[in-house]
Amino acid sequence: MNSSAKRFLIILLIMALFAVTLAACGGGQGPKIEIKDPWARPSPKMATSGAAYMIIENKGNEDDALIGVEGDVSDAIEIHEMTVDENNVMHMKPVEGQRLVIPAKGKVELKPGGYHIMLIGLKHQLQEGEVVDLTLKFEKSGEMKVQAPVKMAK
Repeated sequence: MNSSAKRFLIILLIMALFAVTLAACGGGQGPKIEIKDPWARPSPKMATSGAAYMIIENKGNEDDALIGVEGDVSDAIEIHEMTVDENNVMHMKPVEGQRLVIPAKGKVELKPGGYHIMLIGLKHQLQEGEVVDLTLKFEKSGEMKVQAPVKMAK
């Protein structure tokens, strides 16, 4: 093999390795999750559950999904949704499969009367001024730690 052919093969190999490296990094085109305005509602004295809210924004080019939430403020934490039936009666239910899609270039607002994070089996009363530490688990973006101040609704 002559030196020109060797040089060509080396350059081709370097380009292939560069392309594989870029593909492995995703080129920055995947989901890019940002959490805005997290907060939790104060709970009445005898309440056994509470709720946390926030805006989850995906500035990336791929959908992602919130698939779980962890924290030590309660025995269990679930993603819930409030719905209104045909008789104008509100119902709260867990999100199907505990998978809330955050669309690419979009956002989902967790708010009273809609999607929210349900804190089940509170270990203590949530009082205004304290902070609830949560770990959000995303399908593609992994885990994100969030601090939700306890305060009255806006």
